[in-house]
Amino acid sequence: MAREVRPGGFDGAWRRDGWSGAFDIDSFEIRPKGQVVETHTHREPHFVLAHSGVYSATLQGRPLRVAAPCLIFYPAGTTHADCFEGNLGAFVSVALPPGAASRDLPELPTAVTDADAQRQAFRIAREVLGAGRDAVLLESAAWELTARTARPGAQAATPPWARLAYELVMDRAREASLSVAEMAAAAQVHPVHLARVFRQAWGCSPGDLLRWRRVEHAAELMLHRRLSLAEAAVEAGFTDQAHMTRAFRAVLGLTPGQWRASHDVAAVQDEAAQAA
Repeated sequence: MAREVRPGGFDGAWRRDGWSGAFDIDSFEIRPKGQVVETHTHREPHFVLAHSGVYSATLQGRPLRVAAPCLIFYPAGTTHADCFEGNLGAFVSVALPPGAASRDLPELPTAVTDADAQRQAFRIAREVLGAGRDAVLLESAAWELTARTARPGAQAATPPWARLAYELVMDRAREASLSVAEMAAAAQVHPVHLARVFRQAWGCSPGDLLRWRRVEHAAELMLHRRLSLAEAAVEAGFTDQAHMTRAFRAVLGLTPGQWRASHDVAAVQDEAAQAA
């Protein structure tokens, strides 16, 4: 028998951050050796934006296996089993408030390919993971995401080469030498064209995504491996600690030290003991 879960309830996933308002928005990370996700039922309709890893699920009775990024809408009462291959990945969930789902929304689990819906989903992800947490922006983007899914536009699908560039960022962000020019060369397009299509698809530039990914890596290294700030900077792909500090301020509104202090009590206690 399938188990029912509330919004924000995902087995095998560590909740990193979230926001509760008109919508329940949560950010999750799949940790290595996470538990296997059994068949379950979600009470409320919700979106899943997988922005890292390889996501596997069942859509309309058929298996789905897709590398991030992917955006999926699950109607209320969806019973399924979904997971990230290798128990590695990250996603943002957006649960609709009771009574918000319109009759125009899909009645079955659906991969959302509308370009504007995808942009709104990434806008939500950047805001909930960043420093702003602007309630008006989050709610507005969530309503727009819902509206675009209910009435998708006739926009062209994101070209395969743009997804290749996205995967390149996610896989090789730790390489300090990775550049937008190299992404464009791998995708066999001009850097200007890459930047234009990237922003149309995900609402950010290739450089923005690269910086965001490196900040994610550095935060994970500081939190789980107890690396120093300088060590985390180099391993995450930054040229030095100052470069990482600028990126943290831009993405999270905090210095790396401030972020670690707010997330890792043990590290704060260790530093206090050393200073004593």
